[in-house]
Amino acid sequence: MDAIHAVDSTAIIVHVEAAGLSRSVREDLEALAVEEQRRGYLGFDLLTGKVTPRHPLFPWLVRHGASPDDLAALAARRLSLDIMGLNFYPQWSIQQFYIDPKGKVAQRAFEASGEHFAEMIRDYYNRYQIPILITETSAVGPDEVRLQWLNASIAAIKQLRSEGIPVYGYTWFPLFTMIDWRYRLGNEPVEHYRLDLGLYTLANPGSGARWSSTPLVETFCHYVAHTEDAIGPLLAPSHS
Repeated sequence: MDAIHAVDSTAIIVHVEAAGLSRSVREDLEALAVEEQRRGYLGFDLLTGKVTPRHPLFPWLVRHGASPDDLAALAARRLSLDIMGLNFYPQWSIQQFYIDPKGKVAQRAFEASGEHFAEMIRDYYNRYQIPILITETSAVGPDEVRLQWLNASIAAIKQLRSEGIPVYGYTWFPLFTMIDWRYRLGNEPVEHYRLDLGLYTLANPGSGARWSSTPLVETFCHYVAHTEDAIGPLLAPSHS
């Protein structure tokens, strides 16, 4: 940040992390969910000087090789972040601890609807008091599933802004069909790793076009053209 601001003092920098929430299916697993959630915060905690000897993960970091002196230096040199970027995918970003059929503790993605999206944003804002940009979001599934998430996530942002939570931007990622990360380690033809998350999908062979528009394109363009209606004004938080 310092090097960039030395060149351009007006630069606004977005620090991005994969975000999410951890939950448990049973009360006796709640401590695991709390610890996992703390790990999810750790990147921003380190940047913002929150990791001191009183931090609940300080012993864990030291046991895993972090130098106490390095941690102290990071805490002393805390950054004042401009904007916090959060990546959220409804089918993957909410994890739940449970007991599998073999009696072992395991984790699974447990919510496909994204109903905890707004809760997650509130969590991060209340913890850091830093403006938020949704830097990645989309949903896996047919067009109607993705369209439902587009509408639901925009509605959630409108509600958050009405509460005074400064959500400044929104990125649907990817724009078009992508190749799943599993391709890096797989041996199947690339077509087997196709993942449709975007507003556009690969067109059928022989159609003469590379991309096909989905119904999401029209909806997304409508939101862009009518931003104030889509996400509303950013209101002052209520303290009543």
